[in-house]
Amino acid sequence: MTDCLSIGVIGVGHLGTHHARLLAQSPDWNLTGVFDADPVKNRDVAAQYKLSICASVEELIVRCDAVIVCTPTDSHFAIASAAIKSGKHVFVEKPLVGSNDEADQLEELRRKHNVIGAVGLVERFNPAVLAVRDQIESPRFIEVHRLNSFSPRGLATDIVLEVMIHDIDLARWLVGEEPSEIRAAGVPVLSETDDIANCRLAFPSGCVANLTASRISTSPMRKLRVFSVNRYTSIDLQAKTAETYRLFGEGEGIPTTTYAPVASWQGRGIGRHSADVPDSNALDAELNDFYSAIVEKRSPRVSFEDGARSLKVALSVASACREAAQIARASTPALV
Repeated sequence: MTDCLSIGVIGVGHLGTHHARLLAQSPDWNLTGVFDADPVKNRDVAAQYKLSICASVEELIVRCDAVIVCTPTDSHFAIASAAIKSGKHVFVEKPLVGSNDEADQLEELRRKHNVIGAVGLVERFNPAVLAVRDQIESPRFIEVHRLNSFSPRGLATDIVLEVMIHDIDLARWLVGEEPSEIRAAGVPVLSETDDIANCRLAFPSGCVANLTASRISTSPMRKLRVFSVNRYTSIDLQAKTAETYRLFGEGEGIPTTTYAPVASWQGRGIGRHSADVPDSNALDAELNDFYSAIVEKRSPRVSFEDGARSLKVALSVASACREAAQIARASTPALV
């Protein structure tokens, strides 16, 4: 029999409501409270799960063994710090905080109070990624397109920190290194902040990652492609499917029990393997990992330190986008 842990959700907007729903259904978690600065959301979500209304963040923290922080990024540090100082385990939705300094302070605080800290970078729990993760060795080139349809929600948030950070984190995780060179550019199309951005991350091993994020696409897409020597892996993060194409050497032969022949020449052949991807919920898996990390007293799959490293890269990409925009403005002839 497992230990049931009490947990609360701070911020029950779009993502917070999904957390609350999954936690309420979980046999491992006891959803003991929610809090939102919007009194209507606060009342309605509490009523939905038959919870007494919390009047403040502090009241919710007292009730729980752990908390989920799903508020705007500029409030993450203060809320997470308060929970940690109260000895509570903390899961913070991405991005961890708003600056590298805050990330360092939060990790120091977490260590001091000996609690578990996890960050919501959910693509690491995508079943399609996990189905082929062990087959990806020494990647040489990574390409990701994360194209979202237009929505007024989130327009005020930097697209790199809100959207691209998922793929920055995946690239770091797959390569196993921190980028040594960053180039980026972004364009504000419908809002006052960048609506589409692209970055090039170069890693010490020689791998290059080309990442594109957009929130103004007519056709949503979340695709990750990884090219290695003699191997190409294509992952549809949205459809949760994955295929691997592999080159087999002369005389090696394609193992037809696992690979479907695609092409052959000069004694060599290309085989395609469609991964067996389980039907699982990545957000649910993320919450299960947080629970297991607390019970087993281990680091979660995406720790505060991991979240801080991805944040550092994302902030550098956002800065490079601003610098590129300044150069573009300076070189644009003034209209007469």
